[in-house]
Amino acid sequence: MSDRLQELRRQRALVQEHLAWLDREVAALAGPQSAPSEPRVDPPVVLPAATVPLILPAVVAAPLAPEIAAVADSIIDEYRVPPETLKTDVKKGCFVYFFAALALVALGVFGFYFALHHG
Repeated sequence: MSDRLQELRRQRALVQEHLAWLDREVAALAGPQSAPSEPRVDPPVVLPAATVPLILPAVVAAPLAPEIAAVADSIIDEYRVPPETLKTDVKKGCFVYFFAALALVALGVFGFYFALHHG
């Protein structure tokens, strides 16, 4: 018997023990009139991963007071950058990084050459 099969059987036994304990607790709290004579064990239900619904908490945005919204809009407008400026800044940054890397490689090649011929 494989280790995985043994582990799965052990886990199933633990879950069955837990369900039996839950049944006993529910029966004790419900009183003697609804106590089952024998604990009921339902067959396991296995759902494929695609059919399990994804439940997300609902996020509800509370409406802001008009003065708070105006202050928030003014702060956002203060730091807003036009898209053309953003594209230009990104392009400049890419060129700066490219030439810095190129200079670093050239410096490494020069250092390697200097170390081999003068060492």
